[in-house]
Amino acid sequence: MVNPQKHVNGKVLLLPTPPPDALSSHERGYHTTQFSRSPAFGRWGNGGNSVNLFTLGGTRESGKFFSELGKTLLLFLILMLGFCGSVKADSPKGAIGALVFSPDGKQLAVGGYKEVVIFDTASWKPTAVFTEVEENVRSLAYHPDGHTLAIGSGLAARTGDLCLWDTLAAAAKPRIFPPQKDTVEALAFSKDGKALLAGSNDSKAHLYANLPYEFGPVLDEHNGRVHAVAFSPRQDFVFVTGAMDKVVKVWDVKSHQTVVNFDQSEGGISGLVFLPNGLQFVGASLDGRLFWWQVDYNERKHIYSGAHYRTVSAHDGGVLSLAISSDGARLITAGQDNLVKIWKADDGGPIKDFKDCKQPCYAVALNSKGSLAAAGGEEGVVRIWDVEANKLLITLEMPPIIRTAVAK
Repeated sequence: MVNPQKHVNGKVLLLPTPPPDALSSHERGYHTTQFSRSPAFGRWGNGGNSVNLFTLGGTRESGKFFSELGKTLLLFLILMLGFCGSVKADSPKGAIGALVFSPDGKQLAVGGYKEVVIFDTASWKPTAVFTEVEENVRSLAYHPDGHTLAIGSGLAARTGDLCLWDTLAAAAKPRIFPPQKDTVEALAFSKDGKALLAGSNDSKAHLYANLPYEFGPVLDEHNGRVHAVAFSPRQDFVFVTGAMDKVVKVWDVKSHQTVVNFDQSEGGISGLVFLPNGLQFVGASLDGRLFWWQVDYNERKHIYSGAHYRTVSAHDGGVLSLAISSDGARLITAGQDNLVKIWKADDGGPIKDFKDCKQPCYAVALNSKGSLAAAGGEEGVVRIWDVEANKLLITLEMPPIIRTAVAK
């Protein structure tokens, strides 16, 4: 069992380490505490779909201690969180939950509290605002066409919302997908734009394999919230999912079956990106490390194989977000240590560290060439850096929420 202190945001709560006998009791079926890393989104934890309190029970002193602690925490959570597992943003400003550059790098989409804002990257002025969002935006992905934006949101432990918004026709009605049972935390389009993969807090991934049709298989093999998804750029090859169960699963894109599992991470998986060759990919973990994995297919034997070939220590306290530049040359990460870092994608070599953020960032993005970096999180602003010049260019504020009419 992971030390609860390792996966708890210090601003919310810090639990003592259970004694060894309590740990062994957990292995025999007792419940453990699972708290959010992010007080604004309830996104990070050690697994599961809800906030559970220690119920070690029994006659041992450790069980009595945590039983009393559990009652106190339960009362606190009911009063402060509405027993939904996350803290809602009280201000329209809120926290930043998702970022993505358009494929041509001319736009930056920013997901915040009840809105998505499109910024022009030449002037850094907002050009479009989407407000048909319930609560916090948690995931964004641009379609290869460069103007269709997938938006994931929802109410923690209640609903999951997914829609497609045409940013060129900002006032048009978005395409709404059937609701899910929990928040949509990760999104990825296939290279040809014909498929969309969504990871959710209900421990499932949803594959919409024939867009624009809004149906497809539900992938239900994880034992924790699915916070990372990615397609291989290779045609008809594989896609990957990563979850708070600390496992990365590789799926055959045609059969929708799991073909390889990777379990080297000691923390939940918070991000996945493929390298340009389509065989290798990188994963980010709440244990603070980046992992490089490879998948191969033996044409003669018709079997897949996989290998873990590199690990890099990235952030103290956990990697909260991961993204890659469109050219596949650079990675960007944000951590619980408030740092934003740029890396070489091929070998994990460090390029730049940015220390301007005062609180953790939950979303990062690089433009197509990796020359511009963006990060946003708990502070409710987006910082833009010139990577080559190693300097902060601008800090973007989210505009006030203005509800606009949507075509019926």
